[in-house]
Formats: sequence, structure tokens, C-alpha cells
Amino acid sequence: MTRHCDRRHFPARQGFTLIELLVVIAIIAMLAALLLPAVQQSREAGRRAQCVNNVKQIVLAMHNYESAFKCFPSGMNSGASGWTEWSTLPQPYSVYTTINGSQTVSTVNAWIMPPDWGWPANILPFMDQGFIALDFSQPKFVDVSWMWGLTGDQITAKAPSMPHSTNEQYMRTNIPSYICPSTGSLPTVGPGFGVSQGWAYLTYRGCMGAYDNNPISNPDPNPTNPNIPRPPNGMLYDHSAVKMSDVSDGTTNTLLLGDSLFGFWSDGYSCCVRVWDDVSHPDLWDTYWSSVVDTPPITILGSPPFITQFFSYGSHHAGGLAVFALADGSAKTISKRIDKNVFKAVSTRNGALRSYVSGTNIENVTETW
Repeated sequence: MTRHCDRRHFPARQGFTLIELLVVIAIIAMLAALLLPAVQQSREAGRRAQCVNNVKQIVLAMHNYESAFKCFPSGMNSGASGWTEWSTLPQPYSVYTTINGSQTVSTVNAWIMPPDWGWPANILPFMDQGFIALDFSQPKFVDVSWMWGLTGDQITAKAPSMPHSTNEQYMRTNIPSYICPSTGSLPTVGPGFGVSQGWAYLTYRGCMGAYDNNPISNPDPNPTNPNIPRPPNGMLYDHSAVKMSDVSDGTTNTLLLGDSLFGFWSDGYSCCVRVWDDVSHPDLWDTYWSSVVDTPPITILGSPPFITQFFSYGSHHAGGLAVFALADGSAKTISKRIDKNVFKAVSTRNGALRSYVSGTNIENVTETW
């Protein structure tokens, strides 16, 4: 019997079927969806670690300042001579804030720059920024009355040829350690005129303490509470000169500075925050408030209304966290859900809230706060 061999050739498969491709794509998409949160968390953890490093550098500079001058730097030195600038932001800055318990978007369109300096300028030599040669005997801004009546474009064109203070050139110097890496996209072009245009940012603020500026209208159940703490009781405030011996609450339980949302390091008004939930700013975290300057200095530039703007402690860190430096030189991550009385207590240095709540010493905090 004869056998016939079938030699027909079947070509080899050259690729995947459409269904197989769709399955592979679906698996890749699922893996990416699972990995993306982990990647984002890892990146945020890195940014938070850098933020901790920033505040450690700042507090180390403050301790070196204290070693040299036997006290911590002044939070701000008000009353400086010179001119004030009121400048619009070429790129307005919008940020999520909490006002009266509700999240909203606050937009900064302009900023007032007073002649006063704050702690960020005072500690520059100890921040390895010796090339920023500020001369505090000279004003921040010189006579700028030549700008009156000119438009913005005219001012920009004329400013480089006009007299200016030797300090102005340094105000646009970016200092990386003064900016939290988790901060949202700050405008790439800052405000200002002439050689100072492009004021550099600051997102950390010193701790003025805990007190109510309006004790009669305080939301406390007893608005006339005689035990409401009064200033000064923090570490950094106007014309402060706090010594280590003044920190009677213990340096491990006293805040020195922490995360905030927006400001400029050459701006004295950006220096500090007081911790209290009163009518001026009822929210302790991520809040913003402003006030119109009814009688501005005659040296002010710009078009009214002139507005001073402030931000409380707050941050862009995930998980409702903020980074703080303590008076002992350490850094600590604090949850924004911290008990408000504990937050107030650690904001003071001298037992200012010991009698605030009747029968309870809320200054008696532990290391676990």
C-alpha cells in the first residue's frame, strides 16, 4: 500500500490577535493604576523629607545666630526708614485656603513690600548666603517719587537708570531652603520694580505665639476670660530678642517656625504667624486674611486700595501634614488635625496658656503630641 505524505506548509504566526493585545493593554493599565498612587506617595515622601531638611537648615542658622548674639533673631524689625512698594503680580497666584471652615481659592494679585526686614534677612550669613550683602543701615528702597504719575510700562523702562538702594538687587535672589518643595507652582515672574523686580519667595513663617488680638469678640464661651494669653509669648515677633533661658516650657515642646503657603523673604510682613482662632482669622490652618491700609505711608507706590495680606500656617503636603522646627533644633511633622489647644500650647514658650482653660493645664503636653 502506498502512503502519501501531505507536505502542505502552514505559515508561522507573526503576532498577537486583537483580543490578546487588548488583554495586555488592560493588564498594563491596571498595573499602572495600582502603581501610580505608590509613586506619588514616594515622591511626596521625598518632598516632605526635603522640607524637613529645609527647616533644619533654618533652625540651625538660628541657633548659630543665637550663639553669636546670645538671642534668637528678631522676627521683624518694624519702623525702618525708607519707602514702601505696592506692586501687582505679573502672574497672579491662586491657592486653596480655608476661610470660615470652608475650602476656597484665594488669589493674590498684588503685594505690599514695607521697608521692614524679618528673620529671613537676619540669618542670611548663617545660611551660607554671605554673598547677599544686605546693609541694614541703608533703606530697602530709596526715593521713588519719580514713579508717580507714570504707567507700569513707563516705570519699567525708566527704572534701571534711576537711583536705587544697594539692598534692592538682592531681593530677587532665590534661596531654595526658604521654599517648601511641596508648594504649588509659584509664579515664575515676581512683583517689584527696577533692580528688585522678581522678589524671591518664602513659604515658612516664624511662631509669634498664641494670643487673641480681639479678646472682647473672641469666640470663647467666656469672651471676657481674664486668662486669655497676651503677647509676646512666642519665639519670633516684632523686635523680639528671645534667649534660650526665656523658653521655660522646654525647647522640645516649643515651636520656632513652620510651613506656610506664600510670602517673600525680604518682606517683614511675611515673617511670622500667631496661632489663634479669633475673628481676624477663625481658622488655624491654611487660611488667608487681609486688611486695607487706610492711611498708607506717603512713600507708598502703586494704585489703591493698598492691602496687607497674610497667610497662616499651612502646607501642600499630602495627608494633612505640615513640617515645623522646634526651639531645640529638631524638626517635626504635625497633623493639621492636632488638638487646637495643644497647638496653641506648643506655640508659646512660657506657659502662657496654663490658666486659660479652668482646671486644666493645657501646657502639660507630652512628647507624643
